[in-house]
Amino acid sequence: MTRSPPNPSPPDGGFHRLGSTAGFLAVQMGFLVAAHGLGGPPWVGLGVLACVGQILADFRLASLLRLVPALLWAVAHAATGNRELFFPYAIFLATHVATEFCARGIGRAGVGGGIIVAVFMAIRFLQRATPRVLGVESVVAIAIVAAAIGVGVVVRRPRWMAWVIPPVASLVAYAALAIP
Repeated sequence: MTRSPPNPSPPDGGFHRLGSTAGFLAVQMGFLVAAHGLGGPPWVGLGVLACVGQILADFRLASLLRLVPALLWAVAHAATGNRELFFPYAIFLATHVATEFCARGIGRAGVGGGIIVAVFMAIRFLQRATPRVLGVESVVAIAIVAAAIGVGVVVRRPRWMAWVIPPVASLVAYAALAIP
């Protein structure tokens, strides 16, 4: 009985894996550059966390591409000067990372989304948001991320739901900006 080597080389010599890694890194860097140009350092900071979360949860270009629509909030911010749009952007990133971790368990999903929410709240504190605003944003953020995790755990398939949850969550966050 002959055994095959434990890690046989792919027929293309590993080029396919290298190409997908290069694509992943290119999209990731493009995302961060766009976030910086459109929003500035706080937007990049959360973007870096989301990218690290994406690497840890699912190192595939197809999954990373689901993060890119978050930049629409940065475009809207740049076009209008509305700083409040940082909140739906943060929620998009937090729910994206949380739902990416859902397959690995509710705890990991909560930590993934929770880290982004915690850093968002720290940034808002450093931006001198009022205690009332911080309170509303934290309650809304926690509720939205928890709901996204719940949906992500219950609806693991079809995979297209991963394209739906973060945009819907960020729209709910945008609507929550109207809370007095």
